[in-house]
Amino acid sequence: MLAIAAAITTTKGTVEIVYPPYLAGYGYTLSLIGFLTALIAVLQLISRLPVGAAYHTDRVRRQFAIALVAFAISTSAFAFAAGQPLAVAALSVLHGFAFGSLGTLGLALAIDVSGGRRAGVSMAWYTAANSTGYATGSLVGGALADTIGIPATLGVVGLLPVIAAVAVMALPPVAAAPFPSDRGTGLRGLLAAGLRLDSRVWLAFGIVLYLNVVMDSVDTFFPVFAPTIGISLATVGVLRAIKSGSAIFIRSTGMVLLRAVDYHRVTLVAVVAAAAAAMVLPLSSSLAVLVPIFVVAGLARGVLRATSAATIAELRNEGRDVGLASGIYNSGLDIGTIVGPALGGVIASAFGIGSMFQIIAVLSLLAWLAVALSSPTTREAAGLTKRHTIGPPA
Repeated sequence: MLAIAAAITTTKGTVEIVYPPYLAGYGYTLSLIGFLTALIAVLQLISRLPVGAAYHTDRVRRQFAIALVAFAISTSAFAFAAGQPLAVAALSVLHGFAFGSLGTLGLALAIDVSGGRRAGVSMAWYTAANSTGYATGSLVGGALADTIGIPATLGVVGLLPVIAAVAVMALPPVAAAPFPSDRGTGLRGLLAAGLRLDSRVWLAFGIVLYLNVVMDSVDTFFPVFAPTIGISLATVGVLRAIKSGSAIFIRSTGMVLLRAVDYHRVTLVAVVAAAAAAMVLPLSSSLAVLVPIFVVAGLARGVLRATSAATIAELRNEGRDVGLASGIYNSGLDIGTIVGPALGGVIASAFGIGSMFQIIAVLSLLAWLAVALSSPTTREAAGLTKRHTIGPPA
């Protein structure tokens, strides 16, 4: 399952590198490139709830394989589209919906494959595989594009999801949760299931929404802010690489930490650390200060992606609906990616970029805190109160 997850994000990481220059090479304007890139993100978001509602262990391998084939087609077909506007728009729509479907199905499937055991450790491995794939895709995509050209790169990398689809169909049957939930059918069943969702789903949603609003606003505007305080774009690239490396490191090695301590407490520390890193970011232009800030930001991101997914995973053995929960959880990532840069731009226009980092951090932290304090269950899951069981479940 980890290799399948890495294959998906390797493909996506490659597309993220070569898709904009692919469009530019065919004469697309910057505004059109931005629109089509945003279109992919919007289709990812649109896919989350219907795909999550359709998830079922009896048919998930077939669902996952179909989504993988659609993802493969929507990647490789760019090599034959020759930049034709209708073809590019249709493939972009399919690409966004397929990738969003894979994220939703993939998390729910990873939870069911793990049996909901050692949620923190299992989700650390899963998110580490995703991060490794993105990093690999960035490296492979750039190297292949320089070697064989951008269209050929898209054609070749689209073969990875096909291989992954074969691997998915070779997986053993997926065991259902010990107390499977009855979601019902149709829109009424979906609405009823939504009303029955455990409050921890909304906490996990709030964590990743918080995370992406803060991190994506920083990622978008720090390259604009940095030259004004004497930092080159090359240095910005190094700092972002340090942050990404820190996130991959903690996801890959954090299993030891999550076996030793209650991951809910770790979540609380990471939430505060992410806000603190954003708040102090504009206070210094010294690399001796900025490097530790980006290390902390990367560690916080890695921890929160793992522990928020673990919050969803631990619901499985309680008979909760992990398919729908996965859809809502992943939609938080999409909404944060859309809202972060947009809200950051509005605040930066009014108060300046440096102040925006601090305002975004405070507002986002307060919003997360409101969700975390909303019920006894969320307070416990957020690490704000003492849990009855110390340490992660076996």
